[in-house]
Amino acid sequence: MSGQRNVVIIGQSGVGKSSLINMLCPRANARTSNDATGCTRIEREYECYLGQQQSCQVHDTIGLEEGFWGFLWAPKAEKRLKTYLRTTEVHLLVYCMPGMRGCLKKSHGRNYKKFKSAVGDNVRVVVVVTCLEDFDCPLESWWSRNDKELHNLGIPRTAGHACITALPKAELQSEKRVLYDQSCEDVKTLIRNNLPTSKIQR
Repeated sequence: MSGQRNVVIIGQSGVGKSSLINMLCPRANARTSNDATGCTRIEREYECYLGQQQSCQVHDTIGLEEGFWGFLWAPKAEKRLKTYLRTTEVHLLVYCMPGMRGCLKKSHGRNYKKFKSAVGDNVRVVVVVTCLEDFDCPLESWWSRNDKELHNLGIPRTAGHACITALPKAELQSEKRVLYDQSCEDVKTLIRNNLPTSKIQR
């Protein structure tokens, strides 16, 4: 597709990448899972309308950090994702990580830095914090409340980000369903604001 802009979504297994895809692309019907075992077994791309007469292709990828019981053992998953990034013209990398209490680990910081390096300095990397449906404060405040922990992981406080829930609206409590629509708009705004308008020099 001429002029196609590619947004690649990465993150550990079970973090909600496929749920995010379904939120951004309602026709995607990407398979989802409720546990830490990955359900995405092949990379797929979907057309996403971003609003304001903009669109892009979003790419769902296999999960990282699976154990021996998972679909693809961690070292092989990492190698496969790096190959995918090398062979795809990436315009924006979206790194997903969970926001539930106690879920942030050193591996989240390690993978953020590893794949930021893999795409190079000319490709922006933004962060989407998922699984915040039970966060009692405004979702965006999660970022500032976890400033110290993010710093310890090596994730810059200035990184572009969105703090969201991608849990299907039907599974949210009725009073929280507005969070789904707001989360969708927040991620689309994040992508619009960080996609380049001209071709990236690789």
